[in-house]
Amino acid sequence: MQLEPKHILSFRTALVTGTIRAAADQLGLEPSTVSRNISSLEKHLATALIERGRKGVMPTEAGALLLKYVQRQSGEMETLRSQLDAHANMERGTISVALGEGFVGDFSQSVLAAFSRDHPEITFSLNVGSTEQVKDAVAEDLAHVGLAFDMAPDPRLNVIAQTERQLVVICRSGGKFYADGAMNVADFAKLPCAFLSRGYGVGAVIAEMEASYGFRARAVMETESIAALKAFVRRDLGITLLPEFVVADDIRAGILRVRQVAAPNFGMGKVRFKCRFCHPAKSDAVFSIQQERD
Repeated sequence: MQLEPKHILSFRTALVTGTIRAAADQLGLEPSTVSRNISSLEKHLATALIERGRKGVMPTEAGALLLKYVQRQSGEMETLRSQLDAHANMERGTISVALGEGFVGDFSQSVLAAFSRDHPEITFSLNVGSTEQVKDAVAEDLAHVGLAFDMAPDPRLNVIAQTERQLVVICRSGGKFYADGAMNVADFAKLPCAFLSRGYGVGAVIAEMEASYGFRARAVMETESIAALKAFVRRDLGITLLPEFVVADDIRAGILRVRQVAAPNFGMGKVRFKCRFCHPAKSDAVFSIQQERD
């Protein structure tokens, strides 16, 4: 079965971007052309592939099967290209990295500059998302490498490296929620807290801590944004729990402070680097991240 590449590209881009118009903008085509390409593909396969709604396009059951096939084919082609590059000892191309928001600052400041000096012909493509989104991006070959906090094991993925990091209480320096010494677990039920949603590794660890230590935090806000958590604490509206490296710049600036929790192994999680396959340069990038953090 021979599928027309331009039809496949329109189909895949429409589902990735969510709308025909967004796909047209990304591909530099008219929306009507994208629609015709998808219709031609549906006619060729004799089945409906997408459903159009007010919120955009969604795959039908057949469309979801085709999308997985296309992504798998794309991943296999990338594997071949990576292996050919490695065989020819070529240091060029793009490394696609999916990572949690808390890693963006460290990655940009610590890794890009040092890594780019050794691999000047390699470009990074960064995609930020939740822990689950990072894992899925790597598993579906949308990213070469994934970096997230407490990413669950997945048989489809290889763990390249991991390191343990602990959640700590973050509060405003000199604010009404700061005090010397460790914080008791029971205090989480009294103080206003803002946390990451449970789709994030940090949020999942917090839920596990609530179950393990038998407390219910006074969560006044849940969010998918670390920037929102930082703003919450900077305005002295309450406290949050994050790995210390996420707010390292604010701590150095004297804006935020860290408090430990008076409980053994409270909030311990693993920062994991995962991939499906790795070109030598991609592995170097991952280890550069780890070395900067250790």
